[in-house]
Amino acid sequence: MSAKRVKFLLALGLVGALGLASSATAQDRDRSSREGPGYGESRERTDASRYSERARKSDWERGKQELARALKMGEEKNFYRRELEKMGYQITATNYDKADYVEYEVVKGDQTWEVQIDLDKDSHKAKKVEISTNMWQAENTDRALKGKKASSRQTTRGNVRYSDRDRSKDWDRGKDELARVLKTGEERDSYRRQLEKMGYQITSVNSDKPDYVEYEVVKGDQTYEIQIDFDKNSRKANKVDVTTNMWKAEATERALASKEDKRKVSAPESRHESRPESRR
Repeated sequence: MSAKRVKFLLALGLVGALGLASSATAQDRDRSSREGPGYGESRERTDASRYSERARKSDWERGKQELARALKMGEEKNFYRRELEKMGYQITATNYDKADYVEYEVVKGDQTWEVQIDLDKDSHKAKKVEISTNMWQAENTDRALKGKKASSRQTTRGNVRYSDRDRSKDWDRGKDELARVLKTGEERDSYRRQLEKMGYQITSVNSDKPDYVEYEVVKGDQTYEIQIDFDKNSRKANKVDVTTNMWKAEATERALASKEDKRKVSAPESRHESRPESRR
């Protein structure tokens, strides 16, 4: 075969390859256009150690125990603020600051807690101190967790809409509903179908292994982490946990922010601060 013919065939093959690549790119653009902005984000794959509640909860529990030991009841309000700062915790938001109740969001490193203190109106001393999850985080708390400088002006601002004590009742109802529906003994795809049927959006897949899958899901302004363990032989679930979702993937945060924006438009937030309902 002549050298000219070889060059011609090589050139022809290169043109064909470029044509296929261009066609594939066009198909991807067309698919993205059909799906709208954010195509693929609802199935975002994330680093499980970064967002997984199961992977990170043990460190959070140690912090909770440390706080519970130090913040004992029987002290006046200012004691708790001083003690938190002494322990290296940053108070990033004050959700409530009333004569009988104060609620702080605190951050240390990449962890956050909600400190709930009930005060006796006569003695002004704490009669109950709870260290809780901080699932609904004020903007200042979110900034601190992301390594950004928190605003000191916002630490004393009322942020009642972020109170876990206020909002946990609705969250618990959703958890109970999920626990009733997502029973063990099903194959993997069944759980996806059931979640979507219930109106939940799977915003992140934190883990997708033969023996374990972990989803972050959103419905309205609520989010949960679904943890499913599978039997390697039958490939059916032998354990299903519905838990908090404090460490949210970016796609989850975007979905919640979108719901919050819609809520503000349809029902402007009231300035009235009601007394939080006790969880117990």
